[in-house]
Amino acid sequence: MPSITLHDIAPTTFRAMLRFVYTDAFPGGDELGDSPSEMVQHLLAAADRFALDRLKLMCAQKLWEGVSVDTVAGILTCAEMYSCLELKNKCIDFFASEENFKKAVLTRGYVQLVQEFPSIIDELRQRIGL
Repeated sequence: MPSITLHDIAPTTFRAMLRFVYTDAFPGGDELGDSPSEMVQHLLAAADRFALDRLKLMCAQKLWEGVSVDTVAGILTCAEMYSCLELKNKCIDFFASEENFKKAVLTRGYVQLVQEFPSIIDELRQRIGL
């Protein structure tokens, strides 16, 4: 077979993943493009799909470094979707802070989180004590 077509993965994401496989190095800033957080989320999806646990862990760590009230819901969605339990727990703990919670629930990411993963909202309520 002269070529293999992979669906649901962008060439830039595949290239970064392949480079990691051969070099064991996380992509640098220039490889992450104009939207590093989005690229890391795509890379996390690819790492999960191809069972690259070390890359998955590195992606989770990189996402956590960029957590804020504006990004926590999106990161929590990724953590749930790609089975990153430690990242998920950190995000829920971040949400559990009353100050963070009041701001984060007003984001578009929170609305998406509620729609896609209502069970996480139950976990969050238990953690906060609502």
